[in-house]
Formats: sequence, structure tokens, C-alpha cells
Amino acid sequence: MWKKRRVQRNDSRTPLMTENNNNVQDGFNMTDSRYNSSLAQNTLNTHRERRLQSKDEITLQELAELLDVAPDDIANTFEDGCWCAIQPEPKSGQPNLKPNFVSLIKRSASKHFPEPPTALDQNLHQHLQRVQDTVLHELVRLGPLLEPRGLMGCLIDCYHHQTCDHLKDLLQNTTSANSTFMLINWVQHIYQSQELLGHPDLQEMDPIKKVDVLLFQEWAVKAKEKLLENVEKDVRKSLENILQAEIDEKHCDCEEAYVKLYVDIIQYIDAMHNGAKKISPDLPDRVQEICFQELRVFVRRYIDEQTEVLGKKAEMDEPETIHFLKTLKTCKELKQHVQTKGAGTRTSLLKELVGMFENMEASTLALLMGIVTDIAESHLKKYFKSDNKRFFLCADLERHFPKLPYSVDEQKRVMDEAYKLIVRIYIKHLLRSSRSKLKKRWGSDIGKTVREDAELLHRTFTDLAPGVQQWNLTLLQVAEILECNSLEVLKMDGATMQRHCLTVSEDMVLLPNLLRWKGLSKWKVTEVLNALPPDLQPGPDPGPQPRCIGSWYSCFTCLCCR
Repeated sequence: MWKKRRVQRNDSRTPLMTENNNNVQDGFNMTDSRYNSSLAQNTLNTHRERRLQSKDEITLQELAELLDVAPDDIANTFEDGCWCAIQPEPKSGQPNLKPNFVSLIKRSASKHFPEPPTALDQNLHQHLQRVQDTVLHELVRLGPLLEPRGLMGCLIDCYHHQTCDHLKDLLQNTTSANSTFMLINWVQHIYQSQELLGHPDLQEMDPIKKVDVLLFQEWAVKAKEKLLENVEKDVRKSLENILQAEIDEKHCDCEEAYVKLYVDIIQYIDAMHNGAKKISPDLPDRVQEICFQELRVFVRRYIDEQTEVLGKKAEMDEPETIHFLKTLKTCKELKQHVQTKGAGTRTSLLKELVGMFENMEASTLALLMGIVTDIAESHLKKYFKSDNKRFFLCADLERHFPKLPYSVDEQKRVMDEAYKLIVRIYIKHLLRSSRSKLKKRWGSDIGKTVREDAELLHRTFTDLAPGVQQWNLTLLQVAEILECNSLEVLKMDGATMQRHCLTVSEDMVLLPNLLRWKGLSKWKVTEVLNALPPDLQPGPDPGPQPRCIGSWYSCFTCLCCR
């Protein structure tokens, strides 16, 4: 039996409704209308979210809202003005995607993709980070909603193609090797890594398996070609700048200035080579070949420039030898770098570079020996004609070749040659001097003074270049012969000089000239020479020789004892 409806509650509302009749206009309640409208919208949104999270079919309008595509873009995807729906992907096959849905997803990918910056080379790193963040955000956001409906493959494919097209534009507009390296590395090491397509939040969808790798393979071929073009251009420009900086640098007063040229070159070439190694195993050799080709152009200009500069410095009254030592150091280090790193480079190119460096070293060393010759000649001419026995040559050498901690190797190399040269010049001037006049200046024991000078020379060169070879042995042997009064001992001393103290075969003419300068008669000279072993016998008596520029042995004259 149904109970009667209670109406008292409704009756009690009448006064309240009467009192609030100001909210009722023409029979319409405004408060209830706003409440009902908001409730209806929330209900609609909740319903839409549930529908999007379900596996039910989705309308184009809903997909557009999900993809955040403007209404104008939606209209452009309609086919004959009809709305289409996509059913969830069957387990046995791919979904039959309508063209307007595919077009809508393409438009969404294009819309969300970042625009390239104006100064691309300077802002490429930040731009690639934006691309990475954008693609990852969209895939992670849309994945759970599109994957159940079979649309995730289309989304990934659209973003993949959009990325490839974008990379083509970026590659075309990169103008530096560094930017090209960065771009290729991003494709190889970021795009398919856990930082993007391999991100943990995308593991279930596994987008890496759904991308078309052939697109990147085609792009990679063009990228390598563009990289080699940019490497050639950048290396040439950078080496030009390095050379110009070297030309503008007039002073070399610290270690940084001493090593800067070759360090800058080697670091730059190594950076190119190391960048190529990160890309593919065959690329480093091609990059190195280009670098060495451009290095050859640089070296030709460098040699021309240095030959002129050092030639002018060598003619100065007080040449700064540090510039010559720096050139020797630069050539040596660059030559070693080419020999060490040129395994994959054409042999002919390597030989050409090594030959250029060695020729420049020889030329620089010859200029330095010219400076040493001028110093020695100037001092020794005065020394053998002056009553003052003070040997100022050593002090002058120390002034021209100061000891510097960063030029030790080059200093030793130069001092080794200078040591031999000065000994030769000393003996030349000794034998050109009149023995009788020299006795008046030095005293009767000329050999003692020669020994003292030889010992002073060795102390000087050992201080300037620790570990330098002892090249004063010939001079010490000269002192022995000059001090010796026994013919039999002279025979032994002569053999010792011929065997141990001489460096070239022509030096063997020293002994007969020295014996005659000592004052021995012709038959005693002959007896001493005949006592020498056959392999140490000097050649035919050269007789009087004209004065000339060259080794001291070619300048000896047969002077009579006075």
C-alpha cells in the first residue's frame, strides 16, 4: 500500500520563494541557471576525459582538441565536410587511418615543432635541446591516449618525418664544422637514446622500432659530405687566423708566446680528428687528410713569412735568437705531430710536409750559425791580435743565448752546432796567426793558453746547454801537440787526433798544418805523418790554400815558423 506524499516541506518554501522573488525575472531563475550550466560543463568534461581514456572510437573534433590544433586546421582536414571516426587498432593488423586524421596529426607535429633560431651556429645546442624536449613531451603526453586507439604509430611517424625534414634544413644552414659535428652527434647519440625515443616513459610503445631508419641513413650520407666541406673551410680559415696572429706578435718573452703557434695548430687539428672519431670509424682519416692538406698550405705561407722575418733579424747588430729557437721548436713539434698522427694520410703528403719542416729547420739553423760565426769571427780576430788575453767570446755567447727553461732542447741543439763551429774558427785563427808574435803576447807556452781557452769554452757551453757533447777535444789535442817536445810522443798524439777528435775526412789536413805551424822541419813532419796507421794517413799535401768561407780546414795556410 503506497504511502501518501508529504507536502509540508514544499509548503514551507513558499514564503522563502516569495521573499526572494527579486531573483526571478519573467519566470527564469538566474542562480539555478548558472549552477546547472557549470554542472553540465563539468559533466561533459568528465565524460570527454573518460571517453579519451577509454578505447572507444574518437571523433576528429576530440582528436583535434587532444592535439591542440586550431579549428581552422581542423576544417582543412575534412573530406567533403564529413566527420570521420577511427576505430581502435585491431590486434591482427594496422588500423585503417583516414587521411584527415593523418593530416591532423601531421599538422599538430608541425605546429609544435620549434622554429630554427636566426643565428643557427651560435644557438644550435639550445635549439636541439628544445627539439628534444618538445618531441619527448608530446610523445609522453599523447602516448597513453593514442596508443589504445592505434594512433601512436602515426604520431611517432609524423614526428619522425618532421624531425628528419627539420634536420635537413638545419644541415643545409650550418656553416661551421663544430655545428655539423654537434648535429650529427645529436642524431647518433641523443635521438634514439634514453633521452628521447628510448625514454623510460615510452618503453611500452617502443617508438624506436617504429621509426624509418632509412631516412636517417640518407641524411647521414649528406651530413658527412657537408661536414667535410665545413672542415676544409674552417681549418683553412682558422690556420689563416693563427698565422696572422703569429705575424702580428712581435715579441716572444714568455713560454706561452714560445709554444702558442704549434699548440694552437695541433689542438685545432686534434679537435677535428677527435670529433670525427665519435661519428664513424672511416671518417677520422678523411678529416685528417683534409687537415694536413690545409696544413701544407699554412706551412708554405709560414715558411715564406719566417724566412723573410728571420733573415732580417739575422742582419741586426743584436739579433734576438729566441725567435730562431721558437721556429726550430715549432717545426719540430709540427713535424712530430704529422709523423705520429698521419697513419691514414697519403704517404706523399706526409713526406712533403716532413721535408718542408726539415728544410725550414736547416735554414733556421744556418741563420743561427751565421750569427754565431759573426760573433766568433769578431772576437777571435781581435783576440789573436791583442795583448789582452781575456776571452770575451764566452760572455758574448751567454748574452746572445740566455738560458730559458722552456727552450732547453732547442738551445742544446744550437749550442751543439755552435760549439763545433767555434772550435773550428778558433783553430783557423790560431793557425793564421804568426807564432812568433803570439809568443810575445801570450808567452812561450802557447799550448797552455789554448788549453785554458778550450776548458773555458766547455764550461760556457755546458752551462748554456747542460749535457752538450764535448767538442773541445780537438782543441785540447792541439794544445797537447803544441806543448809536446818529443817526436815519439808527437806520433802518438797525432794518431789520437786523427782517430778521435776529427769529424770529417777533410779535417785530416789539420795535423800536417799544425805540425808545420808548431815549427817542425819538413822531414820531422813527414816522419810523424808516416808513423800514422794507413787509414789515418792524410791526403796529399794541400799546399797553400786561399782564404775562403767554409770549414776551418779549407782556410789553413802553410805558415813558416818565425
